[in-house]
Amino acid sequence: MKIVVAVKQVPNTDNVAIDPITHNLVRSNDNKMNKYDKHALETAFEIAADNGDEVIAISMGPNQAKEVLIEAVAMGATKGILLSDRKFAGSDTLATAYVLAQAVAKLTDVRLVIFGQQAIDADTGQVGPLVATQLAWSQLTYLSEIMTVGSETLSAKRNLGTVSQAITVSYPAVLTISDLANEPRYLSAHRLMTMDDDAIITWSATDLVADDERIGMAGSPSAVRAIVEPEQAGRQGNVIEGSAVEQVLAILKSEGMIG
Repeated sequence: MKIVVAVKQVPNTDNVAIDPITHNLVRSNDNKMNKYDKHALETAFEIAADNGDEVIAISMGPNQAKEVLIEAVAMGATKGILLSDRKFAGSDTLATAYVLAQAVAKLTDVRLVIFGQQAIDADTGQVGPLVATQLAWSQLTYLSEIMTVGSETLSAKRNLGTVSQAITVSYPAVLTISDLANEPRYLSAHRLMTMDDDAIITWSATDLVADDERIGMAGSPSAVRAIVEPEQAGRQGNVIEGSAVEQVLAILKSEGMIG
């Protein structure tokens, strides 16, 4: 059986800039794998190790998104599939989920599709559940622990803030994994150096037999009109001289807080 893990290339949040004219994020070459997706990969590796599954990493994006697929294979994935086509440009979460679902449907013997709980660039947490809806599969979200993995079902614990919930789901299913679930492994230099040339393949809209009305701008009912950078506010304060107690009392009286 196969486990598909969706990974996303996101901007380095330590170096994010906003275009002052368009108010959109400035896309640069300073990118990395979404941190939650590393936990999704680790979950897949742990399940596969005990059950003999094949782990396939999948990503939707421009050609440079191959970088995160290479990283996924170096961590332990069997291969990576890049979903890349100019027709996909401008896809919102619904259109993205449709493309990912088409890719999963193209594969055979998939019992699990695993996502990180959210992407750090948009933080919607929508794509995993939307893919489950597109495939008409069961879903478990915000998982903090995989408890048991059987031949027909999987049991896991959901982290819901102050409440946790144990729940069981039948295959096929879609999971979203929180950063509480595990500690992701490092990539293997040996796997990186010995990676086959065909370890990363690319599928286009034609390969997926995608409906043009459901991808890109045409298939996206929502759109980000602008990203607004908050104004920088300078700090304000008063210099206290003399007895601190006397000065604090004076300030409180001047503000009418005490008589």
